[in-house]
Amino acid sequence: MAIARSIIFGAFCEIGVYQPNETLTATDAQIGLGRLQMLLDAWAAEQGTLAVFNPQTYTIPAGEFEFTIGAGGDLNTQRPVYVDGMNYVNPGSSPAVEVPMAPMSKEQYMALSIKELSSGLPQEYFYNPTTPLGTFTIWPVPDQDIDLVVYASLAVAQPATLNATVVGPPGYAEAIHYQLALRLCNPMGRPIPANLPQMASSAFLRMQRPNADPGLLGVDAALVPMSGGAFNVLTGNFTGSSN
Repeated sequence: MAIARSIIFGAFCEIGVYQPNETLTATDAQIGLGRLQMLLDAWAAEQGTLAVFNPQTYTIPAGEFEFTIGAGGDLNTQRPVYVDGMNYVNPGSSPAVEVPMAPMSKEQYMALSIKELSSGLPQEYFYNPTTPLGTFTIWPVPDQDIDLVVYASLAVAQPATLNATVVGPPGYAEAIHYQLALRLCNPMGRPIPANLPQMASSAFLRMQRPNADPGLLGVDAALVPMSGGAFNVLTGNFTGSSN
């Protein structure tokens, strides 16, 4: 998309702090970087702004039932706030066969009487969004090495420095520009331009639109006639298809 310094300077220009031919001061640059980091951190907590669906594979050793996720963790990637799902790979399958695991709520995990019960394959997982690393717990505890596939939607990464590149899908550049400009008005003592809130809101909604997943429409199997006929609950008999 662009380097952080350029994004910050553009946002300052939007609210009239700078003209395009001027130079960003070191103090203002740090203020802008802090607000940009806060903006992207806030977006990471909203499912509608998560940008990338990024499956990650982790091999959990036999006898282990916990692993961490995040920068420097067992699974060294971005720490997710939300987890879409987890599968285990059926050992020895070729091509690989993934088997979905059931998520546990904290109440369900608390209710487990034998948390270290051993078995050949795990069936459920619990995600605890601890910080700075998230923690996964799987159950039962596998007695063999198992490949786990974690499915999670991740946010646009925060830039650590002014020279870091901010990368996001289409629509994010405009949303970051106007949203950052809006957030810089107060610390810079600038009045909010009349059209800025509307432009920031429109860009934010446009950015979110591709992330919306309405899901697939499901139909109860009992309502779908079978090729050989359907069961009539009123008569207790099978009847021909209504088609």
